[in-house]
Amino acid sequence: MEVILVIIVVSVLAVILGVKVIWLVFGFAALIGLAFAASMILLTVFFIRLLFTKKHTASFSRIDKSPKSRFKVAYYTIDGTEYPNIFPEEGFLQNKLYPGDKKHTVFLTRNRKYVYDKFACTTCTIGFLLSIATIIAGIFTYSHI
Repeated sequence: MEVILVIIVVSVLAVILGVKVIWLVFGFAALIGLAFAASMILLTVFFIRLLFTKKHTASFSRIDKSPKSRFKVAYYTIDGTEYPNIFPEEGFLQNKLYPGDKKHTVFLTRNRKYVYDKFACTTCTIGFLLSIATIIAGIFTYSHI
């Protein structure tokens, strides 16, 4: 929310100081492009890290604050050791998405700090594939201009 407020204040000040609106539109488009590129890079890194994990059977233990961030994550127990999920938990339908009475297939990272559950795997895979499709579409569009 603060980011939107800062963008609005900077835009209003720029218009008052005489910056043309078209330059503000270009700047806003550049910010969106940078955010999109950053998310593509992040999802690609997570997907590559997912390729080097080992498959394990785990049980869901709890949802609690992540040790490295301010978000809540799902914790899974593998052979008596508890590991946090790499992505934040889904904030809705927790009883349906994270049932504690059944076994889950998770992927444990090499350094044994995090796991990828089925939601993290889906997010990484779809994000990576959409990133590749977007890059191909951008190259195709740019080459036919």
